[in-house]
Amino acid sequence: MLRDVKLRLWHGALAAAMMTAASAYAETPPAPAAAPSDAAAGAADLDALEPIIVTAEKRQVDLQKAALSVTAVSADTLEKGNVTGPLGLNGYVPGLQITPSGGSEVMVSIRGVGSQTPENFYTQPGVSFHIDNVYIPNNIALNLGFLDVDHVEVLRGPQGTVFGQSSTGGAINVIAKQPELGKLGGDVTATFGNYSYAMGKAALNVPVGDTAAIRAVVQKTSHDGYSTATGVAGGYGLDDANNVNYKLSGLWQPTDNLTVTLTGQHFEDDHHGSALKSVDDPNPDPRQVTQDFPAKFKLGMDVDTLTLNYSLPFANLKSISSYQYMDAKQSFDSDRSTYANFGGYDTVAAWNTKSRAIMEEMTLSSNPGTDLDWIAGVFYMHSHSSQYVVEYKGTGANDPTPVLSTSTSPSALPSNLSYENLSEVDRDSVAPFLQGTYHLTDRWRLTGGIRYNVDQYSGWGSNYYAAPVKLSKEVYALTGKAESDFDLTDDNMVYASWSRGYKPGGVNTGTSTAAVVSGTYNKETVDSFEVGSKNRFLGNHLNVNISAFYSKYSNMQYIEEDPVPYSGGIGNIPKVNMWGAEVEAKYRLLDNRLELGGNLTLMDGEIPDTYLALDRRLADAAAAKAVAAGVTYPWSAQWFAIRAAQSINVKGNTPPDMPGAAGGVNASWQQTLGSYGTLVSRAELLFRSDYQARVFNEAGVDHVPSYSQVNLFFEYTPQSGPWRATFTVTNLLDRAGVAGRYTDPYGSGVVSNQYIPPRQMLVSVNYSF
Repeated sequence: MLRDVKLRLWHGALAAAMMTAASAYAETPPAPAAAPSDAAAGAADLDALEPIIVTAEKRQVDLQKAALSVTAVSADTLEKGNVTGPLGLNGYVPGLQITPSGGSEVMVSIRGVGSQTPENFYTQPGVSFHIDNVYIPNNIALNLGFLDVDHVEVLRGPQGTVFGQSSTGGAINVIAKQPELGKLGGDVTATFGNYSYAMGKAALNVPVGDTAAIRAVVQKTSHDGYSTATGVAGGYGLDDANNVNYKLSGLWQPTDNLTVTLTGQHFEDDHHGSALKSVDDPNPDPRQVTQDFPAKFKLGMDVDTLTLNYSLPFANLKSISSYQYMDAKQSFDSDRSTYANFGGYDTVAAWNTKSRAIMEEMTLSSNPGTDLDWIAGVFYMHSHSSQYVVEYKGTGANDPTPVLSTSTSPSALPSNLSYENLSEVDRDSVAPFLQGTYHLTDRWRLTGGIRYNVDQYSGWGSNYYAAPVKLSKEVYALTGKAESDFDLTDDNMVYASWSRGYKPGGVNTGTSTAAVVSGTYNKETVDSFEVGSKNRFLGNHLNVNISAFYSKYSNMQYIEEDPVPYSGGIGNIPKVNMWGAEVEAKYRLLDNRLELGGNLTLMDGEIPDTYLALDRRLADAAAAKAVAAGVTYPWSAQWFAIRAAQSINVKGNTPPDMPGAAGGVNASWQQTLGSYGTLVSRAELLFRSDYQARVFNEAGVDHVPSYSQVNLFFEYTPQSGPWRATFTVTNLLDRAGVAGRYTDPYGSGVVSNQYIPPRQMLVSVNYSF
């Protein structure tokens, strides 16, 4: 019944798109207006929406003219919603869902396509994340947060041609503010709030002669934990913050044809870790977790980038070179409980990951104004990653749980060591690409693109300090897009497209003892078909964008459980189908005093074919029951067979991370206070319906409930003076919405929730000079 309702809604959305476009095309063009008088020319249309320029597909273009689904979230919107990192973008972008996973990773999906491989450091995200067009190649790095952001661009659907690393779900590109020539200035911001929230930020732009400038930014953020671990003596705060983020950028423009930008960013984070509350926690308070092993999370990261732009007579040459380093260390209570409640302990004493990466992207793009717009280039990346995991499990209250040396002898292992993995993987990726847009007429354009992806993996993995097992894999894939768009009027356009994205296969480093899971896994691809319409109405006072999509997932990567415990890895589900519709709108009226906005996404999907997958929770339960009944004993052949027999057919199941409905609505009011200045008030409602957390759709485990969140924002700006003050309230009703659900695939198997932050009240003062 619900699916039928959704289908009718999608059909209605498509019909509305077609009717909107048709009616716009059917309108009789107005007669040329007479030349305005001087008085009329001086009267600006205060309600007209300003054009938003995005760099989608490596070209600067008006968002309303871009023939693809892209959303730009401005720095002003980020501030009003207290969005300090990727996790805060939920509700602002159609089809986007970002959830915490396992405490340290940030999992991103767009239109249900993302990553189903938590706690696997060597897989690539389905949604690629970039900072100033530099690809960030792992999910842990998304803890970096936002710093000195101009706007955030989110491209929806596969990006398999020109956008950095090919991706199956889409791309997020954080565009930072850049140094400015000839300008001396900056700003200072101080923010305070409940939970001892304190944030200080300072930015300074300094010109160096006529051809150079430097921009420096530093930001320090801290607050107490939003949750408390009650099983630790004296209580232990979780979901706290303690980080510093700073960036130094230099711009050199010796001629009009050459621009050189060098940027270095450093981030440090050291806090108690995230609160993952077991669904079996005896304490009903969502902000209190009954756990007794203190969690720790520490992250250090550097991103250094050199960008060169050189204008040739016939084209523009651009080079982006980057070096990245990441060092993450964490420990946590894997059983999400206390010794007394769990009947023992399951503790991850160390989950340490390191990564170094160098990247180069070179592009040559045509100058505007010709019948054929084209861009050609090549992307290269080399990365070296390592991982060290130590986990203990037992029933002795005083058992030691040390972080052992990586050179520990297999003959000297503690009896309570349940899992250890040491691994290293090198990846080399090369991808040449070409895309062109041909203007058939002034209104009709055709676009085609192609990309050849080559990924090579080599490395080794070792479990329980045994001799390392060498692993390698080579992956090749052809991706691209085809698209046609047509301007019905100067303000209304329609488009239709096909695009293919790709996520490389790779190696499983912990499967040396596995019975079923392979040492390598296959690439995944997504073919997406989309139709859409972008429209300006009422003299550009109202913008409405509508799109619908159908995506075919091939070889979706997911966590595959093995009958042998701790030997799981990444597997592939052959086929997954997804479909949906999206709408975005913004309306400005009453001389720019009132602005209304909103977005809505409707989605659904299914796994169409028979596929047997092993849910480790069912396998654990069946094996434990057989042991208790005296049928078998642990680690016997019969015990393994009992576990393997718990595989279930996931045909017809709903894919993970696909809420049936999600979006947000907002309203802003600008009030002039006479000679005292201006007050801006904004209210917004963000919402997300329920969804399935895993492919198993297991009742009571995978069904994640819906939630909504109300935010308020007020900004006072005096009529004169270089300062302003804001008051922000997020999660006004103090709802404990479930931001994400995590089922531990390797350790305890415990199901836990991570909640959105509680009500936050923040006062901020900004001084510009």
